Formats: sequence, structure tokens, C-alpha cells
Amino acid sequence: MSDITRFTSNRSSLSFSFEYTIRYYLQRLHLRAQSAFISLQAMPRYPLRFNQVPPLFCEPYILRGFRSIHQPWSYYFKSLFHKHNETMNVWSHLIGILYMIHLFFYYNTRLNFFENAHSWPFAVSLCTAIIMFICSAFAHLFHSKSENVHMTCFLIDYIGVSLHGFGSGFLHIYYSAPQWFYEKIEYQYVFVLLILGVLACFLNCFAQYYYHRPYPPIKRICQFFPCGVLWLYSIAPLCIRLYTSNILSNPALICHLAQIILFLVGATFFGFDLPQRFCPGLLDFVGQGHHLFHVCVYLVSVCQMHGVYWDYEEFQSIIDQRSKPELIFCAGSMFSLIAWDFVIVCFFRRRIHKTYHID
Repeated sequence: MSDITRFTSNRSSLSFSFEYTIRYYLQRLHLRAQSAFISLQAMPRYPLRFNQVPPLFCEPYILRGFRSIHQPWSYYFKSLFHKHNETMNVWSHLIGILYMIHLFFYYNTRLNFFENAHSWPFAVSLCTAIIMFICSAFAHLFHSKSENVHMTCFLIDYIGVSLHGFGSGFLHIYYSAPQWFYEKIEYQYVFVLLILGVLACFLNCFAQYYYHRPYPPIKRICQFFPCGVLWLYSIAPLCIRLYTSNILSNPALICHLAQIILFLVGATFFGFDLPQRFCPGLLDFVGQGHHLFHVCVYLVSVCQMHGVYWDYEEFQSIIDQRSKPELIFCAGSMFSLIAWDFVIVCFFRRRIHKTYHID
């Protein structure tokens, strides 16, 4: 009888101890959540005006919504949940990250990235899209911390731009190009694509280093021209397909046409500061040209991936007859571009520190 009493007593004490532990951790979790909520509330809901921040952080025709500089890193992370003029830029590409990761797993179940060599260019392109969205979201979320961080963030952003242009062309030449075009130019095309990606990163970083606010028009030309050449070269296989095919009868071609139109529309909004040019201060938080450009880039990536997948389904018998792409060629070309871009960013970051004495 005493053993039964002892067992019951031990079980009661264990139950009480477990319940106490659970209650303790729930209380701690509640206090942390409450503290985070209070700190979010303490942040300025409507941040600073353009005349309250250094000129480096200002944008043409944007009057409000700037965040304070020289704040803790947590301030900028928490600004993800607040209304400012970068909120939409960050969230549009955070959603892009999540959707591209979803597509990676979704298409892996259909293409088997780890065993099907003909699917490796597709996997590489998805990886470059994910990296591009990560670089962009990171840059727009944290660039307001200081002059040093601002310059560094956008140098990193140009790595994403370079990689995405390369990944797009790699995707289009392998799955969407007419067979005669693919056979004629495959490896040369990828090599030129790699060079154009490096040049796009270099010239964008150079413009960021050489020109300062208020930026002259030549800065945008220096940045847009190499990106435009890279984009035009990357869609060359699509343009040939669109020119020689009945577009409306093929959903893949409709996606390809949509991605071209969306990119041109987004680039026009961004390049000419539309529509905020005609209503300064009205579209600071939602609807400025950079916001619309980010949304268009996200939609471009969605149309691109689905269109190319449908091309692969349609031409799989032809694609499977080609020589299998080597993993070292697919992954190696991407990593070599990352390495070159990283060297370029490090070089210009050092030049910026040395020239402008930024700590």
C-alpha cells in the first residue's frame, strides 16, 4: 500500500513540475511577445520626411516615409511590419522568395532535379531568382542604417540583378529556343551571357561608386544600359519563338509575351519615376514607380517559370535527345558569376570607403 501511495505522490509531483515548467515558458513567451509588440508600437508609424534624412537616402519625388539612420539592426528588421516607403519593396520580394522556393519543390516533384540532368538548367535558374529576391529584399530592408550600409546593400543588390539576368538566359536557351538556334549557339550563348552578367554588375557598382546625390541622368544610363543589353540577350530565344509561332495557340508563348511586356512596363515606371513624378508625395507608401517595378519583376519571374516549364513539357522528347548538360557546367557557370560579382562588390566597397571616408 505504501508503494502505491509513493507512486501516486511521485506522479503528482512530476505532473505539477511539468505543468509549472510549461506555465513558466508560456509566461516568458507572452512577455517577449508583449515586449516586441510594445517596441513595434514605439517605432514611428509615419517616419521622417525627405528633409530630415541625409541626401543619400532621398529619392526623386518621394517626400515622406524615410526611416531614421544609425538605429539598432532590430529597428530596421521591425520596420518590416511598419508603414514606410520601402515596405512594399521589401514585401513584394519576400513573397517572391517564398514563391520561388515553393516552385523549386513543386517542379522538383515533376522534373527530379537531383537525378534528371536535363532539369539542371531549370534548377540553376530558380536558384538565381531566389538569390535575386533575397539580395533585393535585404537591400531595401536594411539600407537606411547608415551611409556605409546603404552603399553596401545596393552593391549586393546588383549581384542579384546580374545573376537573375544570367539565370533567365540560361533557362530560355535550353528549354524555349528553337532547336536550330540551340544547336548553333548553345555554349557560346552561355559564355556571352556570363560576360554580360559580369559587365552588368561592374557598371552598376561603378555608377553607385562614382556618382552621388543628386544623381545625374548619366547614372541611370550607366546602370540601365548594361542591364538592358543583358535582358535583351536573355530573351533573344523567346523573341525568335514568338516571331515564328502562333502566340495565342500556345499558353507557354502567352507567358513569354507577358513576361516581356511586364518587364518593359516595370522598367518604364522605374526609369522615368512614374507615376510619382506627376504627384510628388502622394504615392510615397504605395504605388511609386519602384514599387510597381518590384511587383512587375515578381510577375515576370512567375510567368517565366511557368512558361518555360510548359515548353519543357511540349519539347521533352527533343530535349531528352540532347547531350546531357554537365553539373559542373550548370552549377559552375552560376558560381563563377557569383565569384566574379563578389570580387567586383568587394573592390568597389573598398573604393567607396577610401574615397568617401565612410566608417
